[in-house]
Amino acid sequence: MWEEKLIELTKDEAYEGSMMKKSNGKFGMIKSRGVENIEIVAVELKDFMPSPTDKVIAQYKNIDEMISDGWVID
Repeated sequence: MWEEKLIELTKDEAYEGSMMKKSNGKFGMIKSRGVENIEIVAVELKDFMPSPTDKVIAQYKNIDEMISDGWVID
């Protein structure tokens, strides 16, 4: 699905505020990344910049589960 280099980059650098993309073309932003919880929220464009909303579009227990579902850092 994704190149190994992008997967490793996601594991190393995807934290709160990171823009994410999904294999189906959706975009989101990590709102929180804890030990056993990752929340991705929807984004909207404000003044040509992506801005997080309060709408949670995905939740995962860990980074590997998130990547397996198709999300990587953008």
